Amino acid sequence: MKQFILLPIVSALTFALTACGGSSGSESTNSNSQATSTGSTVQAQTISLSAYTYQCGAESPYQADIVFHDESGEPLGSSKTNAQGDFSDEIPIGTVHVSIVGAEKDRDFEDYTKIQSELSIQGRTNLGKFYFTDYVEDCNCQTYQLDKSDLGNIANYYDLKTSFGSYLGDTVRVCPSDQKVYLVAESFRDYDVKAAVIDIPTGSETIKLKESDFIHQGVDFYPSINQYPEYVSSRAYIPQEHQYQLIRSSSELNSKPLHVFPSVSDHNFLVKADSKSSYVDYVEVDFFSYARDRVNDDGSHTDTRLPLITEELAASLVQFANNTDLSYDFSNADERFARARWGFSFLVDDAMETRFDWTLHGDISGEIPDLSFGDVFPEPQGTVTLDLLDLDLYGYAGNATDTATYRTLLERMAEGGHITQPEFSNYVYLTMRADLY
Repeated sequence: MKQFILLPIVSALTFALTACGGSSGSESTNSNSQATSTGSTVQAQTISLSAYTYQCGAESPYQADIVFHDESGEPLGSSKTNAQGDFSDEIPIGTVHVSIVGAEKDRDFEDYTKIQSELSIQGRTNLGKFYFTDYVEDCNCQTYQLDKSDLGNIANYYDLKTSFGSYLGDTVRVCPSDQKVYLVAESFRDYDVKAAVIDIPTGSETIKLKESDFIHQGVDFYPSINQYPEYVSSRAYIPQEHQYQLIRSSSELNSKPLHVFPSVSDHNFLVKADSKSSYVDYVEVDFFSYARDRVNDDGSHTDTRLPLITEELAASLVQFANNTDLSYDFSNADERFARARWGFSFLVDDAMETRFDWTLHGDISGEIPDLSFGDVFPEPQGTVTLDLLDLDLYGYAGNATDTATYRTLLERMAEGGHITQPEFSNYVYLTMRADLY
């Protein structure tokens, strides 16, 4: 039943792929300027972007294909990122959308093509980073023994936990992408919590823990929450590592406090999340709602409400699936939402049992164009079936949601480090996923 409900979108997207026949996917040969009927010259837009493989928490430069599309989705030409994974150049006159195409490998060691499309790039100069997963089972992580003989009162009156909240044993696992070891000590008797940030030793497979390591005092706070989410946590963002550490979670609201560690990071956050499943015309739609607040050094914070999960949103997703023009409008879902990320995973009934995934980033309302990719991604030989359909709606509370504002915000995000900037603190998103196969 599911495949029949979603058949219109499968037909439309399959048509988009089979429209490749008459278009060139070779190196772009378009002129970088074009004369208009009045004799004036239209100059080409210049953009930059980078492509990376992502493996074991680290990124490596990747040579990806780039396809330039006109407003209707037809390819105007193509290029590649260089050996450093970078592209910075003028693009063909008339380019409205850009796609980055590469290979991925998932946890099941399945190889497939990944297409990442940015819609309506007019006025943009930096499209940022595009990642292609290259999963490996062995990341060359190393197990270190823990010497706890000098922990003193920490050993007598505190529970030791890892950065992510699990109880600490006699060993700790360190991977090549890790820069430090983060540990937490929780008092048996009260809510006193301390953190340690420890250098990874060289020339030794033992980390010696000392009471004096736990110098970062936790500041306790009770979350200000008017809703009742399934999950609440505090966490520290470490800019030089580009990841969160010292995650403190609680499923018992207001029964015990959370903690931040101002001496470890200036960028501490409260995260709330909720989930739900809904059925629309026999299609199961799974929801995940998320909200992030910046937490000040004294534990004070705003209460950024979670996006609401409603039956109407599930119906809207299914309605999109039945729109043969692929138009959508989620502007009424939440006044803070400004952007949409569509995700499609396709299976091809051919000799190779091919899979390809496609993500598209665009405005909160609009129409997915009839994108085609020329020789960069030849049309599949076989029946194409949509396996997964997901949609992320997102925004940053406190900012306007018009296109011009978000064009500026996207440019700043592309520069990196945006999580440390106040206008990006209160992040909200809602994910909807329909598993169709």
